[in-house]
Amino acid sequence: MIKFAYFETASNDALMVPLSSYLGMEPINDVSCTLHFAKVDNALDTTKVVINFTTGMTTEAFDIIHKAFCANLKDGFIVMGDDNDTNFTNLEHITSVGAITL
Repeated sequence: MIKFAYFETASNDALMVPLSSYLGMEPINDVSCTLHFAKVDNALDTTKVVINFTTGMTTEAFDIIHKAFCANLKDGFIVMGDDNDTNFTNLEHITSVGAITL
């Protein structure tokens, strides 16, 4: 089964990406990180999603995100963050989707 992750910002920018295109994650500071995915929709380089989390919880946020990616899903669809209904797949410490860059 192909797994997909869905992200939506408060400004209604949205992205659904297959997890097979996930390249990795890097911290930006002590409240946010960038998730990198292979090219989506003719992107020039990589597709990036900024995730914000509770201050100082970088390691915990990384662990929680990766566990969500590895979860055994019935439908293959993970809502990683939807700022418009504050649905974060019950991901502790994740507070918002900061930005989506193609």
